Amino acid sequence: MTQCLCCQGNYDAYVKTRSELEEHQMKRYNWEKDQMQHMKDYIARFGHGSAKLARQAQSKEKVLAKMVAGGLAEKVVSDKLVQFSFPDCGSVPPPVIMVQNVSFRYQPDKPLIYRNIDFGVDLETRVALVGPNGAGKSTLLKLIDGELVPTDGVIRKHAHVRVGRYHQHLKDHLDLSQSALQYMLSCYPEDKDEEDMRRSLGMYGLTGKQQICPIRNLSDGQRCRVIFAWLAFRRPHLLLMDEPTNHLDMETIDALASAINGFEGGIILVSHDFRLIRQVAREIWVCEKQGIHPWKGDILDYKAKLKKKIDK
Repeated sequence: MTQCLCCQGNYDAYVKTRSELEEHQMKRYNWEKDQMQHMKDYIARFGHGSAKLARQAQSKEKVLAKMVAGGLAEKVVSDKLVQFSFPDCGSVPPPVIMVQNVSFRYQPDKPLIYRNIDFGVDLETRVALVGPNGAGKSTLLKLIDGELVPTDGVIRKHAHVRVGRYHQHLKDHLDLSQSALQYMLSCYPEDKDEEDMRRSLGMYGLTGKQQICPIRNLSDGQRCRVIFAWLAFRRPHLLLMDEPTNHLDMETIDALASAINGFEGGIILVSHDFRLIRQVAREIWVCEKQGIHPWKGDILDYKAKLKKKIDK
């Protein structure tokens, strides 16, 4: 599930309305609980007393039965909060990654996606890449990760840097016959501590049963959580995230934002979820016209520019 900034107002209004309704429901629940307990105590105390007291007890018993028959307010049970975190990655002295005079095209007869781009990345980097579809946002993450090789130029990485890349197709490569626990153990054969793996999966909201059932039985959102657990276990210095909010609900997206904000390494984010960008990005880089340039404003300013362009 992807949440865009244009829906932010609706979501904030939903949260406020839900909070108000739950507060009203709890007040009614507590009032009914007190009334019922008072009537039960009266009935137990005077139900077999004098005729007058007995009649009053019977009257209260009828009121109590009517309240139960009419339906009582239920106690508000808060949703279990999802809490993500990325472990301490340690330090790597800058520059962590240097992109130097890089150009890229997919085939010799295809147009350039990038031409002579230069920038550096370190553990302080908190960047969101924005721009039109086809501008090369995902391509840039693949170049930094090493899945793609520059047509010209060079990308230099620190010898000890660990890069973790999340993209929306990772879950499609899961072995559906394996359990999440088996998958984690197969990915990290050097670490045979099953309890450690279970804790990692549990941190991302997967219960004991969900950890050992076949992955095919998990929802898309739960499969994404398996990937987040796999990614976190790598203890990356740099997170490359390509549309990480797909298939995630609002609460999980907020948990992811909190985890990113608590992460000690760098991050480059590609997302249509402007609300997530607003929560985690310190810089906005625009990918367009075979290049990359910093956006001087914040993501709200960029959204306003897009709206103005569409209105024209």
